[in-house]
Amino acid sequence: PFICCFLGSSGINAEYGEERKGISFSSTTWQPKGVLVCQINEHKAAINHVKVSTKHSILASASEDGNVKIWNTKKFDSRNIVISSRQTYSRPGQPIKGLVFYDKGDRVAVVTREGSLHEVGVKELKVCAAQTLDIESGDVVVDMNTLGTGEQQNLVVSTSNGHIVCVDMRSGSFVFKLTNKPQHGPVSAMCTDRHEHWICLGTRYGWLTCWDLRFHLPILSWQHDKTAPVLCVSPSLGCGSNVNVGVQGYNEVGTWNMESGCKERSLCYGPTELSESEQSIAGVYSILSLSPDLTVTGGADNCVRLWNARHETTSSVLSGPRELLGRQVYRKSVIQDVEVIHAEEDVELSHSEIKGPVQPSPAHHHTITDFAFVKSTQPCLVSVDMGGMMKIWK
Repeated sequence: PFICCFLGSSGINAEYGEERKGISFSSTTWQPKGVLVCQINEHKAAINHVKVSTKHSILASASEDGNVKIWNTKKFDSRNIVISSRQTYSRPGQPIKGLVFYDKGDRVAVVTREGSLHEVGVKELKVCAAQTLDIESGDVVVDMNTLGTGEQQNLVVSTSNGHIVCVDMRSGSFVFKLTNKPQHGPVSAMCTDRHEHWICLGTRYGWLTCWDLRFHLPILSWQHDKTAPVLCVSPSLGCGSNVNVGVQGYNEVGTWNMESGCKERSLCYGPTELSESEQSIAGVYSILSLSPDLTVTGGADNCVRLWNARHETTSSVLSGPRELLGRQVYRKSVIQDVEVIHAEEDVELSHSEIKGPVQPSPAHHHTITDFAFVKSTQPCLVSVDMGGMMKIWK
């Protein structure tokens, strides 16, 4: 009954209130055009996370190669031909599974797959504190986020065995530990809402669970209609009770209401029926909400897609194979009370020849794993993939 008290609409203007001061553009109207500014290949393995600091002046990327790289976002400009990282923090042989900024962006916290937690000063990349999380043998870290602001910030870490561990960043002591139902399967994804009222976990068995952070209780658990492994969960802007979910084997992003456990919207592309071999490689791995209507997705098809829920015909493939660019149509329908936006091949354009010389594709060549929206000297979208490539788009 109390869920309605805090899973309310989270106004986007309040969300960006402080950060938008002095910025000449609005995140509610800006959208990427798919123009590649630059691509960077410093990481030697899959990039798991890319995060931007509070003031959007610094970007950090964390990789399976054990490196965290710090970037100056002011250099993400078309006038800079060569862009390199400012600093690198290395944990050789220890894949980085979690990365967050805190302390007004002056520090980053990183956690390795085995639970080694390090707090690092951004300016000098000097370890400020280090500890090992008390996780079970065979358990591994899935993701990490922050709770609170200022001196009250805590770290919250999820593990594959279903544990949610909260650590006080000042004292290093444990604040609380929650455990997901084992029968729901190994945890594979986590997100927290922007007002820090809840945590949503997704599992390999397709289950999603919303946890109340005030009472440390599970509010609702439901199984995805595809019963497929959850690859990513992300808060949906504009409605505090909704999450966007991507699962393995399906080229779809579903928006789910955590009050009812019902799907409200579906963004899908490609054939609705996939063969077993196609399902083994399909899936959406990264979702970024730019506004209540604009969503960017990326996954196993190596495409960056922009979806406009209000004006579906303006949706597009920002980056991908040349035969897809500008050659899809988007149609909206309602199926069993779910709003569905489906990208389909434009039959007329698909049979037309591509004129002019064939240029090298700026698209990713590996599965896209994460996005970041940077509001610096000019707005840009950062995408990263399993091949260690980072691309900057405007």
